[in-house]
Amino acid sequence: MGDVPASPAVRRGWRGWAWGWIALGAAIAVWCGVFLQVVLMFASVGSPGDGDNALRSVMPMLLVTLSLTGTAALSCVIASVLAFRLRRQPAGGGVALALLALLLVVLVIPSLVPSTSSVVGRLSAPTPIWQVTGVQG
Repeated sequence: MGDVPASPAVRRGWRGWAWGWIALGAAIAVWCGVFLQVVLMFASVGSPGDGDNALRSVMPMLLVTLSLTGTAALSCVIASVLAFRLRRQPAGGGVALALLALLLVVLVIPSLVPSTSSVVGRLSAPTPIWQVTGVQG
């Protein structure tokens, strides 16, 4: 009973994994996580005068979604680097990084627009809407 050398497929272990596809799956998971966060934020908008009760009820789900989305983004970057370094589906890793970059651009663009610019213009003071339109209902 001598030692039998392991086959190359067994020795490779994690180096033989499809890192490009893993990165692409993680990038899609990040997009889904951001979409879920937007849906949860819209769900947390309560009625006027409700205070922050609606946001408090959704906060645990928001924090879990945020942490899972961050973990998926980090795993996407790591899997993309491994896809390039180990030459395991580098096209999938490149598409995954492009998806993450596109998401970053989509999330950063609103912060680049100055807060004083508006499509409708700004009112001089916070005025109730019925006074602005001349109709009181």
